Amino acid sequence: MLWPQVFDVLNKLMKSDEENATGDIQLLCKLFSGERCLYHYSTEESRIIPENTPFSILGTTQLLNAAKLIAKMHHSHGLVDRMLFAIPLALRPTLSQMESATQQLSTEVVEDFNECFENNTKTSLQLRFYFSAEAQAILRENNDQFVSDVNDAIREGKVPPKSKLPELLARMATAQHVFEHMMKQLLAGVPATSPPTQIEKATLERATDFVYHLESQTSILCNAREKYIYCAILFYNVRARSFGIIPE
Repeated sequence: MLWPQVFDVLNKLMKSDEENATGDIQLLCKLFSGERCLYHYSTEESRIIPENTPFSILGTTQLLNAAKLIAKMHHSHGLVDRMLFAIPLALRPTLSQMESATQQLSTEVVEDFNECFENNTKTSLQLRFYFSAEAQAILRENNDQFVSDVNDAIREGKVPPKSKLPELLARMATAQHVFEHMMKQLLAGVPATSPPTQIEKATLERATDFVYHLESQTSILCNAREKYIYCAILFYNVRARSFGIIPE
């Protein structure tokens, strides 16, 4: 799913029951984990989503809407850990930059990306990818480090990290591997071919840097939300004491 205003789509999916993670929130969590989903409807037969069904939700929205989505997802059902948020510096372009960008786009050989999306879909159904020996060693090292961080937090009585980092790294590397191969051929104006089935170390390293960057941005938004709630509670208590609603 590619949507220019992804807030509308995700907001509707999370309106079923955001308190106990039933309905569409649970569906998104199950799809991420590759689980089989079965739903019953009064107006039609049962709908079955097979296990390991590939899916992707990609879109843009404003920063305020992204903060609202994170607030709704941050309810201990793990949905926020399955999403990646990119918050670039949305600088306003000058007229010269806009003219230059328009000129550059007019020279590109690709007018629409339907072919790229179709090839991505076919690839996910026909090919099975694997990591090179060096890339597998990095994945193993990252997973061991993540497990160590979780165990250290448990021993110290702290809240362990809830990140889905081990799963996100492999998925991002695979997506970048396929997308980069197909986009190079599209921009060169040559027929698209199937990408190599082996994912190299360099691709995994780029994906790792990208995922760490995105997770840090999500963490900043989550921490800002918690600080806002704390400040709101503190302000309420101060005002309540001043009016005698609660004792000193």
